[in-house]
This record gives sequence, C-alpha cells and structure tokens, in this order.
Amino acid sequence: MRAALIVNGKAGTLSSLADPRSDLEAALASAGFDLVRMPRGETCLEAQWEAAVEANVQLFFVAGGDGTLRDAAARLWRSGAILAVLPGGTMNRLCGRLGLPNDPVEAALRYRSGQEGLLDLATASGQVFLYQCIVGAPTRLMRFREMQRGAGVKGWYRLLRAALREVARPASRSLAMRIGPGKRKRGHAAVITMPVADTGAGLEINLARPPGMVARLRQAVRWFRGNLAADTDIITHERAALALHGPPGFLRMSLDGEQQLSPSPLRLRLHRSALRVLLPSAE
Repeated sequence: MRAALIVNGKAGTLSSLADPRSDLEAALASAGFDLVRMPRGETCLEAQWEAAVEANVQLFFVAGGDGTLRDAAARLWRSGAILAVLPGGTMNRLCGRLGLPNDPVEAALRYRSGQEGLLDLATASGQVFLYQCIVGAPTRLMRFREMQRGAGVKGWYRLLRAALREVARPASRSLAMRIGPGKRKRGHAAVITMPVADTGAGLEINLARPPGMVARLRQAVRWFRGNLAADTDIITHERAALALHGPPGFLRMSLDGEQQLSPSPLRLRLHRSALRVLLPSAE
C-alpha cells in the first residue's frame, strides 16, 4: 500500500526538530512503508494534501497537533482512505487514546505491525472533532493559549492574566440542553467528550453551572486534569446526539483546541466506526 506523509512542521514538538520530515520518513521506511515523494522544504499543509491526493495514495500518515489531525479526519472521512496519526502537538489527546508515545519518531515505529481499524468521530453542526468540543465563554482562553506559544515568560503571563479575568467574570447560564421531555438544564459552558473506544458509550456531556468564582476555578482545574464530571456543580449526561441552545446569533466553541463559530442551536452527533485508521502496535 502506497503511503504519504503530511507534516505540520509548526506544531509543538515537531517545531523543535531540525528536519521533522526526514526523521519521520526514515522511521516509516524502517517500519516497512513505501512513501511517495513529497514536496521538500517549508511546504504548507494544503500543498502537501494536494500532492498526496495527486499521487493516489491509500494511506495518509499525518503528523501534527490535535487540530491538524481533526482537519485530516474531516478530509478523509467517507473517502475510503486510511488515516495514521502521529503526535506533534502540545496535548496529543487522540494519539494518547490510541496508545502512542509523545515522541513522533518512536510513534512512527509503532506502526511496523499495525492493523487497520475503525474509529468513532463526532460532528458539531457538521464540523468534525475527534476528542472534545467546548462551548461557551471559556473558549476565549484558546486565543490566549495560541499567543503563549513561543512567547516564553511573557506568553505565560498573558495566559494567566486572561485566565484570572475569565474566572472573575460573572457566570451566565446562557446555554441550555434538553435532557428529557419538557426538561431543560442551563449552564455557563459545556464540555462534550468522545467516548473511549470500544466501550459502546455515547458522547459525555458536562454542563458547567458554577455558583461563583471559586467554583469556576475549581472546575477549570478539574477539566485540565480530565475529571470534570466529578465536580458537584456539573450536570453530566450521555447521548449519541444532542442539540445545545444558546443566545441568538453565534456560539463560541473549540473543536480539539481550534476556535470556531457556529449558529445556535449547535447539533452534536456521534458517528460510530466512521473513520478508517491504522492502529499502532502496543510496543
């Protein structure tokens, strides 16, 4: 099977490598993959995708952060092609769920005896995400997170200042979700997370209803640690499909770390076994 390697060289861990493409190509060749020749140098992602599609490949190795992998899934969904993900960002949530190490070269070698599988994905009003969708005012912080990257101490100061300002802002309950006939729950923000593979579970919906600044700070810490559902001021629900209502106009949301705007209501849906992927070996 012919394969192509698409690299976002500006992503977190990849930007620290002198020549990430050459390093990853060598690792994949060692693992036994026949890679088509791709444009050299600082080539934008769109140009790489065009070259790969023109080469008529069936397997796409994509190295980058969660946003880059989300874009790859959106391109390849329903195409019949196979996606193989490689970590390159800061969080690498999807790669972590697939058992890949954070080192992209080591991760590439894990595909030596990989097998094809199917991966769930979800959509938020038609836009794909693979790990998590966040809706509401806290998504403002995503912009400051981008400003922090590569800015050293000054960047962290801006991010911290923005986080404290967001925590101190009065919490509204402008988001609403229906949980039963005639029953709606309102909250300040919603976090929708993909289920763990092969569990048969639906989307995990956490609606935040912080009564004050301390509760908002506590919830932020628990979200970062991955145990937001344990908070007493969180309403947790599980669904395969859901409509999330907000004020008239557009809702702010983050899909796998990338900011988006979407008209209200936001319609979320889980698509089971929707994406063909190459699964890495355990070691």
